[in-house]
Amino acid sequence: MTGRTKSLFRVLYGVLFLTVVAGIWVHFFSDPEVHFLWEAFPAFSALYGFIGCIVIIMGSKAIGHYWLQKKEDYYEKHDGRRRKSK
Repeated sequence: MTGRTKSLFRVLYGVLFLTVVAGIWVHFFSDPEVHFLWEAFPAFSALYGFIGCIVIIMGSKAIGHYWLQKKEDYYEKHDGRRRKSK
C-alpha cells in the first residue's frame, strides 16, 4: 500500500469510529422515543439494516442463479438446428 492509501484508510476508520461513538452517545444521553420494545435495544437500527442488506444480497444471488442464469448450452439446445461436431 502506498502512503496515501494508508492515510485514507486511517481517515476512514477514524470517521467510522466517531460515527459509532456518536451513535452510542446519542442513545445513552438522550431520551429516544420508543414505540416498540425492540427499539430500546442500542444497536437495533444497525443490526436491522445489516440483516436487511444480507437478505437483499442473498435474495439477489438466488434470483440470479435460479432464474436469470442459463446453462452454457442453452442457446444451442433452443436454436432449432443442430450444430455439427468436428
